[in-house]
Amino acid sequence: MRKIEGEKRALYPPPVPRRPERPEEGRWPLPTPLPIVPPQDIGKVLKQILNRLDAIEKRLERIEKLLAEKRSLL
Repeated sequence: MRKIEGEKRALYPPPVPRRPERPEEGRWPLPTPLPIVPPQDIGKVLKQILNRLDAIEKRLERIEKLLAEKRSLL
């Protein structure tokens, strides 16, 4: 190596800094395993799911109606 005014001359450019690793919390969680349901209870479980979805849909319709009324007042 040559010395230029008391300093060593680099043969290679400095290394590129590495991208910092993402923390584990930033990743998607693993899927939750489904509970084991006996085949004879599947119909009952599906009926419960449909009932819950119907209740949610009714609440959303009420909310939409209230919002529409407020917009018409403005």
